[in-house]
Amino acid sequence: MLSINLQHSDKFIVIFASCFITKGHGRSLIIDSQRGKFDLIPNDMVDFIQNSKLYTIRTLFKIYGTDNKEIVESYLSFILENEYGFLANDKIRKKFPEIEVKWQHPSKITNSIIDVKVFETTQEIYLQTISQLDTLQCEALQIRSYISLSESQLTYLAEAIKNTCIEHLEIYTKYNDQLTLKKLNKLLLNNQKISNIIIHSASKEDEYEVIKNLSTIYYTAQTLTDETCCGLVEKQYFNAIKDHYMEANFHNSCLNRKLSIDGNGEIKNCPSMSKSYGNAKDTNLVSVLTNEDFTAIWNIKKDFVLTCQDCEFRYVCTDCRAYVETPDNLYAKPLKCGYDPYTNEWSDWKENPLKQKAISEYQLTNVKRTLF
Repeated sequence: MLSINLQHSDKFIVIFASCFITKGHGRSLIIDSQRGKFDLIPNDMVDFIQNSKLYTIRTLFKIYGTDNKEIVESYLSFILENEYGFLANDKIRKKFPEIEVKWQHPSKITNSIIDVKVFETTQEIYLQTISQLDTLQCEALQIRSYISLSESQLTYLAEAIKNTCIEHLEIYTKYNDQLTLKKLNKLLLNNQKISNIIIHSASKEDEYEVIKNLSTIYYTAQTLTDETCCGLVEKQYFNAIKDHYMEANFHNSCLNRKLSIDGNGEIKNCPSMSKSYGNAKDTNLVSVLTNEDFTAIWNIKKDFVLTCQDCEFRYVCTDCRAYVETPDNLYAKPLKCGYDPYTNEWSDWKENPLKQKAISEYQLTNVKRTLF
């Protein structure tokens, strides 16, 4: 707790420019977008932070009065101890302007997903797809294989992006005994654009960092059988990094600047969505971007989505438009989200009686667990 002397300070509490606040229905979220961390705070504290931009700490104690002295002290302690802000006099604080919330990116496509059901089918279109993604300045590629890939097949996928602008490759593949940890380590060391390899359907849960802060091998017992595994909304997937936060303020945090190719080669916003914009075998990806239906979904930000617009997590959340609570409404809450911003409670989305009709319509009745 703060020293009692702080009550008499003529300094101001200044929130770091990299920190942002999202106000929800019942509480708010303060995030440090530089460190990628966040904390929940009461809505009253948001008003307090706004007042702190106008008044010295001494004046704040006077405004809130003796009855609220402990609350003011706790708010100030929280901000300083968690390094969301600092103390400064009036002259110094004016040298720290707030960051404008905006998002721009030079790439026409920033991220892509390629699903693998039959490797030979994917291999047929893979090289031409990578070449086109390079033209579109795609930075991140995720390959999700529902089958087991061999060392040579994984090497083929990795080698294809070496001389492209794709900087991050994440690969999901089904467990097999031949794909040993030694082989995976070698693959990552020789292909440093691979950020993660996730081995699903394994007999264990484990992880190995191959190159510190660059590449990791994950083993999970969860199974990846098809694209219905997609769309899960959980706190472990929240992203509080500045670029994601800024993008989510203006665009859909999952589908913006994304282009996907499902296991049959169909070009989609997401492999889980039904609408196809042609097959990668004979459709140029650049032409797909001229289709207004394809790009319109990029702009469905959380402020437009029912329930989500009142959620304190809306700008750090993964979103999903493939599976929503009302299937014929693209602005409905994600089906696989179990959070209620009106009660501030999490529950199992699969057990919610109000979601059962949509679960049945999407044929997700037998989905036990989702990976993403």
